[in-house]
This record gives sequence, structure tokens and C-alpha cells, in this order.
Amino acid sequence: MKSQYWADQIAERLIKSRKKKSFTVASGITPSGTIHFGNFREIITTEIISRALKDAGAKVRFIYSWDDYDRFRKVPKNMPKQSILKKYIGFPVSQVPNVFGTKHKSYADYLESELEKSVKLVGVKPEFIQQQNKYPKRHYAEEIRTAFQNRGKIARILNKYRKEPLADDWYPGEVFCKKHGNDFTKIIDYDGEYKVTYEHKSGFIKTLDFRKETGLKLKWKADWPMRWAHERVDFEPGGKDHSTYGSSYTVGKDIVKIFDWIAPEYVMYDFINMKGGQGKMSSSAGNAQSLRDVLRFYIPELARYTFAGRTPKTEIFYPMDEGIFKHYEDFYYTERVAFGKEEVSKKEQIQQERVYRMSVVDKVPGTMPIQPSFKHCVELMNIYQGNINQALKNINLKRKIDKNRYSQVLTCAWNWINEFATERYIFKINEKTPRIKMTINQKSAIKDLTKILSKNLNEKQLFKEFGRITKENELGAKDFFQPIYKILINKPAGPRLAPFILAIGRTKVRKLLTI
Repeated sequence: MKSQYWADQIAERLIKSRKKKSFTVASGITPSGTIHFGNFREIITTEIISRALKDAGAKVRFIYSWDDYDRFRKVPKNMPKQSILKKYIGFPVSQVPNVFGTKHKSYADYLESELEKSVKLVGVKPEFIQQQNKYPKRHYAEEIRTAFQNRGKIARILNKYRKEPLADDWYPGEVFCKKHGNDFTKIIDYDGEYKVTYEHKSGFIKTLDFRKETGLKLKWKADWPMRWAHERVDFEPGGKDHSTYGSSYTVGKDIVKIFDWIAPEYVMYDFINMKGGQGKMSSSAGNAQSLRDVLRFYIPELARYTFAGRTPKTEIFYPMDEGIFKHYEDFYYTERVAFGKEEVSKKEQIQQERVYRMSVVDKVPGTMPIQPSFKHCVELMNIYQGNINQALKNINLKRKIDKNRYSQVLTCAWNWINEFATERYIFKINEKTPRIKMTINQKSAIKDLTKILSKNLNEKQLFKEFGRITKENELGAKDFFQPIYKILINKPAGPRLAPFILAIGRTKVRKLLTI
């Protein structure tokens, strides 16, 4: 049966339309602020397409462009040293100084390195291209000449989507001033070949030969299609803002022909929001959660699954509230189906196998890893107060793959407890038995429970004993469980009692329940 998985369909379409077996797929961003989890949707979408092409037998070059020769437009609210950064508005992002107290040479280099380190953790390994090395080294001199010689054509394409036409003296490029460093400039002349003359707002005038000197770059709507042609790009996704009427991709499809190339296959991806967060993430607004942030709560496979399990056009609300429990379970379902542990239709089997293939960091493991419930891990980390080694000692794990998975989920659970969990999911085991009011029957039931805890009973046997004790002491379930939880964690309710007792340890529970 043919795969209906979204990435496989795009890969098949690419192979048929381009009639070749070697492809370049691309994505990129301007590192002007925190590169957030929403931005990661573009790079992971491209990486998934790359995998689908490779699985179909194609060769793939996956490039990621750091558009760090773009202008620094405004200072994101969550950045340090705002007064310093404001001085560099209008400069190339690569020229903005490092304000993070690290050894990185610039603001852009720091932000780039943060993402590059993070994406490795989820198996994304593109060829990174810094535009601060491409433009200043005059790699695009011929393409810039082509754009300037065809500025009338480019203007006519842009004007089709504008209410007011561009001015007659419009040019498809902009200049960073040699003297002042910023782009508060206007091109006032072009010689028809490689020289432009510009004037800075200060009155400074200079003629620049862009074969030999730095400073000139194409404006975005000419720059993007130019680079499609330069890198021979076959596929690149884009967000909603690049996909509307008159947007970058719309005009780029026509402008790229000027550079003797055809527009890449394109897919629009929708916004991504943190469930319970502040709406669409924005680097400039400062409400951005980075991939590194998300990986403190999601194991790498879950971070990938967040995107692999949905088509790019689907708006995503990724949970950091209690919905995180189900998110883990949804991924585990996909994993079980992929390993034949669930009875499903052939169509569902193929679909989930492909989702899982795109969710794993590298290759699909030979056997299914253990699937620790995130909720149970939250309970364990509460019991052991973040001591992962102590928690693992009480779990009989023999395989390395299982130890790694459990350790990762426990780490994520402890981070979640400390940053997102509500009071309902936070507790601490008492060191001493608190004084609480109980009826005679409740006291009798607890004494009966302490007696059976001297026996080595399993979870099922304990549960059966709970039923016997409540019946013999003429108690309802609530009246039996409530005082026990109050003694153990100072709360009227808590995790399922039988596994909870076993996790804490029968000896410790007996000691606390001895009244």
C-alpha cells in the first residue's frame, strides 16, 4: 500500500516534477532574536522532507541559511543591554555586538550557535550557510548585477500586488554605509554594470563597486529568489506571512525566472503556540520558547513528533500544562504501532510507521524502548525529589536503551514539576507522621494496612487488600484513602495508592502509618 504520509507525498511530487535524483532543500532565518520553537517548525519540516527524499532513493543537500547580513530592525524585549542594542538598529545583524557575556564574536553568532547545538540533539544536521560570509565576500556579485539590470522587471512584478507603484528611482538593493555602518542610505545612481552610488542621511556620498567592496545587498523579495537560483533550491517551506497574496513566495516565483531558475516546491506551515501561553510566539515580542527550552520537558523524539505527526498546514498547540501527559502517550501509541504492538489497519500501520521514522533522532531502534508514563515519572520525581539515580535504582532496567529513555523522561518530569506543574501535581513525602483527625474505623483500617505492608505484595495484591480492609471496616473508598494521603503527603488525594506505596517503599510507608 502506498504511503499517504504528507512528507512522502511531497517527496514523490518533487521527484516527478523535477525529473532528477539529486535535490537541494533549504530553510533559513534572520538571527535577530530568540530562535523559538515556532521557527524550529521550518527547519524540522525541511529535515523531514529530506528524510522522505532519501527514503525514496534520492540524494539530498540540506542547507540552512543564517540571514545574518539582514538589517537589525528592532530590539527584542527579552534581550539584555537594550540601550547598547538600540544603537545598532539599521546595522547588519552580524555587526551587532555580543551582549550575552560569552566568547562569541557577535550577537548573531551567539544566537546561531545556540540553535546549532540544539538541533543536533534532535538529529537535524544541515549545512549552515552564513550570509555574513556570502555577501561581504562578493559571492553574489553577478546575481546582484542581474537584479539591478532587471530592476524594471522586478518592479513590475512587485507592482502587480501593490496599491501604489514603486517610485521610478527604486532599486532592488540597499547599502550599509561604509562610513556609518547602518543602512540609513539611498541609492542615487547605478552605472548599468557593477557600480552604485549612494547617499547616507548624514549627507555622506560614495560610489561602491560591488565586485570589490562590501555593503550592498539585495532587498528581501529579490534576495530570496536570487538565493534559490544561486543554491539551486528544489524545496523550501515558508510561514503564513510568506504565503499570502503578494508575499515573498508569491512574487519570488516570478522574480526567480530573472535568475534563470524555477521556484522551489513550497509548503506553507502554520503557527505554533504553547498551550496556556501568550499566543503566537514572536522573537521581537520576547515571548519565545526556544528548542533548547522545550527539550527540558520533551524528550527529543517527542519534540520531533510534535511536527512529524501533523501536516505543516495544521496549527499546533504544544502542551506544557497537564496536556503533556497525553502528548507523551500519543507518541507512545505511534511507537507501539510502529513495532507491531497495537492491532490497527494496514493503512494506519503504514502511516504511524512513517510518523515514527520521522520522530526518531537517527535510525529506528531494533526493538521498542520502554515507555515510562510521564505522569508516573512526575510522581517518582516528587517522591525522590529530583534524585534520578535513586529513582532508577527502584526500577529494574537491564537494557541501555531503556535506562536512557527512563532517565530522559525522569529529567523532563522533574523540570516540569519545577516550572509548569500546578499544585495538584506537586507533593513531598512527609518525614514524620502528621496529626490528623480520624474516626475509629479509619484508624482501624490504617492499622490493618500497616500489617499487610509487612508482606511482600505486588500492586494487584495490594489493591485487593484495600477492598478487603474498606469492607471489613465499613468505610467508603474516600474515607479509606483520604487519611492515608494526608499522612503521606499532606493532601486529601494523590497518585494511585498501590503503585505509590511500592514506589515510596513499604518500610517507609509502614513507619509513617504507624499511629
